[in-house]
Amino acid sequence: MPGPKDNTYPGFDVDLALIADAAYAAGSLARDAFHANESKVWNKSENNPVTDADIAVNDYLTQNLQSARPHYGWLSEETKDDASRHSTRRSFVVDPIDGTRAFIDRKPHFTVCVAIIENGEAIAGTVYNPLLDELYTAAKGKGAHLNGKSIAVSQTDEIENCRMVGYPRKFRRLGWPEMDVSVINSMAYRMALVASGARDATVAFTPKSDWDLAAAGLIAEEAGALATNLHGQVFRYDQESVQEMGVICAGPALHALLLERVAPVISAFEVSRNKRKDFGFMGTRMTDRNEKPVQLLHLVIGGELVDPNKTEFKDLKNVDFVGAFGNYADARDAWKSAAQRTVDNAHMRYFVLHAHELIDPDKDGIIG
Repeated sequence: MPGPKDNTYPGFDVDLALIADAAYAAGSLARDAFHANESKVWNKSENNPVTDADIAVNDYLTQNLQSARPHYGWLSEETKDDASRHSTRRSFVVDPIDGTRAFIDRKPHFTVCVAIIENGEAIAGTVYNPLLDELYTAAKGKGAHLNGKSIAVSQTDEIENCRMVGYPRKFRRLGWPEMDVSVINSMAYRMALVASGARDATVAFTPKSDWDLAAAGLIAEEAGALATNLHGQVFRYDQESVQEMGVICAGPALHALLLERVAPVISAFEVSRNKRKDFGFMGTRMTDRNEKPVQLLHLVIGGELVDPNKTEFKDLKNVDFVGAFGNYADARDAWKSAAQRTVDNAHMRYFVLHAHELIDPDKDGIIG
């Protein structure tokens, strides 16, 4: 396969450092666009939105990564597929913003995803959530990390009451046991949460693409999870098609149980003569993403810090409570107004606390 003139390639960890830095920088572009809330939105196809932020992040990653590794192939959701991944030893696989719907809906669940594949397998991957500043990384054989700290999948071995990421309506229609279900749009972020042990499993019944899976799949595997399609087959990234039939991602014991439960559904799906009629409910609807309206709560507080670079207040009794706000724009305006009064005191700082994420992390209207 074509390669650099000296026919050498860097170690997996060197490539990981490159893509992690790029994803982190690109994430700042996505974060700025999110806060500006002025992005243009259009549909690439039915129910498949894209924004100018997706394109800006894609352009940044294209320029920086391809200039650093011009001999690597390229596959991105927002770039026409040139099939270069089939003629190069290593290739980038990129999703500039995975979870565009979350970005549009003002939810902190979108990610920047970059992987490098070699011979059909991911050898380095990073998933960055810029709003929560969570950088998930993995190099093949080196373990998985979140912000530099090792992570591991949970050891849950029962479906009932497990912390599942998916869409509740689908599980109810299939008669699954009661579970603690979180609704998160980004497929990569779902798998990253499983990798970190923050969730036990995720199951997706709709097709997913290489750019959804390559980085997060490696992170999950290096954290001890199994990540497969609905047939239980591991993902490969050297196929003609870039789509996989769904996702099951969980620790080994739970994965086996989920695969066993999914198997008869997939068998029935494959022999169905009218798949739309018999299994249309397995598709994702807009109502799935917002089953319950959730109140947002942003708190603006400030006070004098012991050290302006740390978060310890000198006196908690004297913390200034500016107010509580139901949307980020109002909270930011209040924060900016309060912060302008602190120019003469470098130790006096104000903050916007997204309190709804602390008391309702899954955004499902249930505390904790």
